[in-house]
Amino acid sequence: MGCLCCGGDPDVGTLCRACARAIEPCDGLIAEHICSRVDSTDAEAWLVDGFGGAHAVGEVTRIGRSDDRELLVLATSVSREHAELRRLGTGWVLRDLGSRNGTFVEGLLLQAPAELPARARIKLGDVALWFLAEVVHEPTRRPTMATGASRGGLVRCVLVRDGIEMCVILGDDARCAGALLWRMIGNDAWAERALAPLEFQLLRTLCLRARDEAASPSLVRGCVQSKQLVNELPFQSKYANQENVRQVVLRLRGVLGELGAAGTLAVAPGRGYYLACTVTATSATDSEPPGPPGRRGLVPTPPEPQ
Repeated sequence: MGCLCCGGDPDVGTLCRACARAIEPCDGLIAEHICSRVDSTDAEAWLVDGFGGAHAVGEVTRIGRSDDRELLVLATSVSREHAELRRLGTGWVLRDLGSRNGTFVEGLLLQAPAELPARARIKLGDVALWFLAEVVHEPTRRPTMATGASRGGLVRCVLVRDGIEMCVILGDDARCAGALLWRMIGNDAWAERALAPLEFQLLRTLCLRARDEAASPSLVRGCVQSKQLVNELPFQSKYANQENVRQVVLRLRGVLGELGAAGTLAVAPGRGYYLACTVTATSATDSEPPGPPGRRGLVPTPPEPQ
């Protein structure tokens, strides 16, 4: 498989060295700071980062630091609501959404919505990306909502905090993304919240540690040290450190806070992070009912906890 841009020999992920050099990552950026919420099977185009990672683009893709963006870019130079890519007829238009540090196409600051060629170098603040309406070959499809292909080793974890009941199905895959189901205690219907790979795997690690130490009398049982999380979370960069872990913790805390379960993810100084809530872990079986209709690869809807 050749470079997605030019077909040359890929040296940096999906890119050749020359194409990667044209969008070299800015200071402080790591591969995990860029994540598409668009299922790769629904890709209409692609954005490729300087690490060679390909990110699916839908017909309308909003870009920014805000968690509800289709393309999440966690860089200080990128605004919460930075830019939008939209397919119009047979072409693509990029517009700036009033960002603080601007949106650029081939080095020129956007003053108005601009139609993009099939291949364009764009820049969001300090973050450069290739926009590819057409690619030399299809990028490797990334799982987005799956929690593991095999059901035999799945574990169901139910978390209860502040009147909120949350359920997550944990598989053997320690790199994929997943979903968190939640509801107010007493409600029958479950709502779903998608989690990016790093946030999901942080929750997975803490749930499994809470299960393993369920019998401990400690009030902060289930702690996982930050140094251990650096090694266990699926960071693609060899330069990941404890600050990167802290950013993942902040993002997961933000999600839990939106659900009304703030305080679920706690820190014990000198010991690590843990789940400050009731955690019940049981084996998942093939008898579970399927997840919400019309969605691919979602975790199954859990039955009533015993």
